[in-house]
Amino acid sequence: MPLDWDLNLLAPLQAVFGEPVNYRPAGGAAYDITGIFDRAYTEAVESIDGGPTINTTHPVLGVRDAVFITPPKAGDRLFIYKVQTLFVINNVQPDSHGGSILILNRVDS
Repeated sequence: MPLDWDLNLLAPLQAVFGEPVNYRPAGGAAYDITGIFDRAYTEAVESIDGGPTINTTHPVLGVRDAVFITPPKAGDRLFIYKVQTLFVINNVQPDSHGGSILILNRVDS
């Protein structure tokens, strides 16, 4: 019998470490979800002129795919209550176990 990653791992992790987040899908009604927020995710980016690799940092939110009415996508927005900041989803990275990492960019007001 296959392991239900969402039920046995992701849901308990979110229950302990998750924080409330307001999810604002493009063209849809906002609703609250729970996610695990991390302020910095480092990504190495190749230089286009052959120079040194550039490191960029992005905040990320770990989420359970099951909490969404429709799957999250780039351009959707999130308000992270803990840091009182609005973010836009830059990229969605599914983990193949029922969760995703949402790579975020801060929205300047």
